[in-house]
Amino acid sequence: MFNLWSVHRCHWEFVNNLKKASPKKAKKQPEFTNVDVFKEIPIQQEDGGIYSLQFSFDAKSLAAGYKHGGIQLFSAETGGLLRDLRDSRLGREAVMCLRFHPDHEETFLATTADGMVLSCDTEEGVVLEVIKEPTNAINIMDFCLDGQTFATGGSDLAVRLYDSRTMQLLYTYGGENSNHREEGCMNRIYALKFSPENNDIFITGGWDDSLKIFDKRSKQGVRRSIPGPHICGDALDLKKGQILTGSWVSESSLQIWNYSEGTVEVDVPFPNENGEYLYCAQFCDNNVVLAGGSGTNNVQAIHYPTGKLVGKVQMEKPVHCIDSIHGGRMFAVGSCQNVIKLAKMS
Repeated sequence: MFNLWSVHRCHWEFVNNLKKASPKKAKKQPEFTNVDVFKEIPIQQEDGGIYSLQFSFDAKSLAAGYKHGGIQLFSAETGGLLRDLRDSRLGREAVMCLRFHPDHEETFLATTADGMVLSCDTEEGVVLEVIKEPTNAINIMDFCLDGQTFATGGSDLAVRLYDSRTMQLLYTYGGENSNHREEGCMNRIYALKFSPENNDIFITGGWDDSLKIFDKRSKQGVRRSIPGPHICGDALDLKKGQILTGSWVSESSLQIWNYSEGTVEVDVPFPNENGEYLYCAQFCDNNVVLAGGSGTNNVQAIHYPTGKLVGKVQMEKPVHCIDSIHGGRMFAVGSCQNVIKLAKMS
């Protein structure tokens, strides 16, 4: 069915950059000072808004998942439609998460709010259901460092670990009917991220107002908890011993945590008089983070050591999702508004 599945985007970009690097000392990258929207991609009213986005690893294409179950592929350079992979229909559930295969750029996975994992072949235009979790809305998924396994999380409070080659279920941590429920996730899971440095460690976040740190070598799973973040979207990222969280709260929504200590290192300013309420957040290069949500209806690029705003992309309606490539130098924004905005940061 499949061979080896994905590892983290940051890990693969790091490896590829090492291969291309000159033996000479690398020059310091210039700081980001500006954000420009270079393309707006309209989508149809019947799609219902954008719920997930993912760039291919070569940054040539962008996959989009919609509220009513549709999946499309666009050129990241021109915004032109490349493939209609799955139609939007009334009664179909939202496409919540997309992940490209790093070695086979023509293939990516999509998860849905009615418990499916779909394999999407962008060259053949074929979409296949490869996993069904009948009691779950799969809000999020991610792959471990070596790509041998991946995990899903969603509405039934369980974290499921799968073999990436066979798509067979390996283990289920917690869940509504688990004997160890009190030791796992206590409410809906909306974010899940494997460590880019450790093959066995991953973190979840959601409505239980805490981060759960898992070790997949353990049958119990959860090794420790960090109380605090109330996460309602793909608003969790890891980088060099730091955890980035975006919470759906009125203030102090954007935070960087020390992984080892479990304490807040930086409260990144995201001011808004009507509340902040974030749905998505990602680390970028040059000590910049991207974040967006329903408080400001925009995505902001913020230099977190100083709190300085590098730039923003304004939408008319709440921002549901973002994705970035090349350390944030290109990123995409999706919302309830029927348009995808492509931006560059320089």
